[in-house]
Amino acid sequence: MRIKETCINLGLSTLCIVTPAHADNDRIHFNGFGSIVAATTFDDEKPYFSYDDDLNFKNESLFGLQVRGDMGENLSATAQIIARGSEDHDAEFDWAYVTYAIDNNWTIKAGRFRTPFFEYSDTIDVGYTYHWVRPPKFVYVPLFKNLDGLNITYASQIRQFDSTLNFFYGSVQEDIPIGQVDLKFVYGGSWRIGVDWISMRFSYFRSKLSIPAIAPGLDNILPPEDPSAPAPSGPTVSEEVADAIRANDDRGAFGSISLKVEYDNFFAVAEVTRSEIEDSIFPDPLGYYASIGYTMGKFTPHLTYEVFDTSPRNNILDGVSESDPVYSTLEGIIEGTDQDNTIITIGVRYDFHHSASLKFDFSKINYDKDGPNRIDTQLFSTAISFVF
Repeated sequence: MRIKETCINLGLSTLCIVTPAHADNDRIHFNGFGSIVAATTFDDEKPYFSYDDDLNFKNESLFGLQVRGDMGENLSATAQIIARGSEDHDAEFDWAYVTYAIDNNWTIKAGRFRTPFFEYSDTIDVGYTYHWVRPPKFVYVPLFKNLDGLNITYASQIRQFDSTLNFFYGSVQEDIPIGQVDLKFVYGGSWRIGVDWISMRFSYFRSKLSIPAIAPGLDNILPPEDPSAPAPSGPTVSEEVADAIRANDDRGAFGSISLKVEYDNFFAVAEVTRSEIEDSIFPDPLGYYASIGYTMGKFTPHLTYEVFDTSPRNNILDGVSESDPVYSTLEGIIEGTDQDNTIITIGVRYDFHHSASLKFDFSKINYDKDGPNRIDTQLFSTAISFVF
């Protein structure tokens, strides 16, 4: 599916609209975007994330404004402000960076920008640029969104192929609902290559990171890291086993491959991602999806199948005696990290306006493994996505 009236310059991570607002002799450019999303599971006994049988308009709705200032001689500054419904519409700066175009091939960007992990990383908040109400949730599950650092882009032509190489270095300190994510450094790159109707994208990043305990119940069996903090009331694992559980200054890696085909009115996109954190209970999730669609006038029906599969770290149990009173608790927590989930989504996008679309998605969520909050359910979602 081609978005005809909106262009996305992936190299600069800048949203370009056909008729943006300008000021000061076109040196200041304002662009905006937003989505009003409503969803429900139709059953309060089968909730899914923050949705139940009430039609919720707040969780995923957002409104964004991007401003870019051209300072001349190939130098520009970009900032993006977003107000999210999930954060009571408190507006905050999402991006803020300066860009220097050395020549037609090389571009340098410095500041805060979106972590470039996925096919739709640069436009994930701009719902108008894709066919779903939301990108596949089992793949687009990063623990952090933005990176402070440096990005170098090299765009070139290799025979008839368009090639874009990106290299990144930076750090992340971000508060999430379960604690603080701290990446002292993250480095890597991505490569997009394509010709006419087909393109591929590869990305790989490494980091040294600390993230909160992601498995429910871990806080009850881990000895406190701060000696002055109160210890759990029950038995705890040894310090050695605790080190094997915690993701604390451990090395992590992320890789992804995506393939996109746009041929006449038919389109297909597939993406595979894999995350790993060494010496931790993190279950190294594998996520992937495949989506197809066909545009008929203003209507684009589509179908998507996505999978989320994990590999529990059962080897951690080797450090605990079966007679230890904490063994069964730890065994249950590790088993709880075992997931094999699927989602099938069928939907339709209706472009009722040259700058806005109406979307309807129906998703069937299946959990093959038991665990906290894992209840097979169905989710109906609708959205109005727009740019201006």
